[in-house]
Amino acid sequence: MESAGPWLASLPDAAWEMVPPVRRAAAALDWHPEHGDCCQHLVFISPGLDREGLEEVLESCLLTDEEYAAGREAWKHLPPAFDTLLEV
Repeated sequence: MESAGPWLASLPDAAWEMVPPVRRAAAALDWHPEHGDCCQHLVFISPGLDREGLEEVLESCLLTDEEYAAGREAWKHLPPAFDTLLEV
């Protein structure tokens, strides 16, 4: 895992010319009208991976439509989504 540099959405337009074309192309693939290229990609590789179970667990950690609509300030007051998953 390594940093790919700043999100292109956070850069002024003039700085985009200093970003390699491959990086700009990768950002364009995931570009969101509100969030730009601010996203994460998770890759899971395992023999016998329970794909449906994994998807269910990860989906349960996402904001609901109502939570998303409430905005960033409301998100700060939500309980941590992963606490119960990380208990040992």
